[in-house]
Amino acid sequence: MSVVYRDERGVEYVSVPLPTHEVTEAVPIDARRLRRRSPQDEVPFYAGTDGAELAGQPRSHRKHWTDEQWVAFKEFQTLESELARTDQPVAAAVVVKMR
Repeated sequence: MSVVYRDERGVEYVSVPLPTHEVTEAVPIDARRLRRRSPQDEVPFYAGTDGAELAGQPRSHRKHWTDEQWVAFKEFQTLESELARTDQPVAAAVVVKMR
């Protein structure tokens, strides 16, 4: 994914991958991000009341939720926390003995 930057003089810089596996991109300090070349996928608003689906929605969607959706989300959170408290840790060990 290449990103286009523009500095205060109006000069545009296109980021290129570095030859090494570094995470940073070499751009001037005064440059700011203009746009991304690849569009991001947007998650559509969920209209149902399934708590698991509501928990997977982005936090920005919560301001559009109805009262029924909030109730379903809170019930799902409560149920998940109760189940997490009662879960016992599971461990298994296999011992192989040579005869």
